[in-house]
Amino acid sequence: MDQNQNAGNSSVMAVCNRKKNDKNPVIFYPDRMTFNGETILYSDVEIINVYSSSTEYNFIFETYSGYVKIKLRDGRKLKWKVGGSALFGIGKVKTKRQYFAQMFDACLATFIKTRAASYLNDIRLGGTVTIAHLTINANEITGKSGLKTITLPFSEIGGAEIVSGSVRINRIGKHLAAFNTSQSHIDNAICLLFIINSLAAGSVGNDAAPAETPAE
Repeated sequence: MDQNQNAGNSSVMAVCNRKKNDKNPVIFYPDRMTFNGETILYSDVEIINVYSSSTEYNFIFETYSGYVKIKLRDGRKLKWKVGGSALFGIGKVKTKRQYFAQMFDACLATFIKTRAASYLNDIRLGGTVTIAHLTINANEITGKSGLKTITLPFSEIGGAEIVSGSVRINRIGKHLAAFNTSQSHIDNAICLLFIINSLAAGSVGNDAAPAETPAE
């Protein structure tokens, strides 16, 4: 690896904190990150779980929690979690939500995109992958719609987005989701944003941009 490539891979893309003056933030580089003090290559991430939730009680008390969990190919597990509460608007909910949103965006741009690209490569080679109860190949998706199992070609799929903490796959010309939504904390369900948007755009491996803000 030459010096220019070294320099590029050493540039910091994002620094994500869980709290003010966090002594152990997640630091993102083009090909790796430091996560809970460990250096992790994006290509080593096998399973990703993402969760974000807010609860409000009569505009008086509010809570927020979010986490990102990963499992590496060697079996190691790592977790990044934030949470807070507010009473009459006084508290850390807003700040914690901002911390999670920054982490979510950085994850999307790095190891989630890398993991999705691995799935897309398998599909491009003629394979079929199963994620969050959906079976996907280059031409179609099979999964539950209501009580039925249906198969839809990608020519009928309008893309994917996050709605209320779930990955929703939309059907062209329809107001309802094409399939039952997949909770983003299910193993690698978050990768569906890239996979479905790429395949729906008509080009396997195309970097279609997913929705970048986790709905609550």
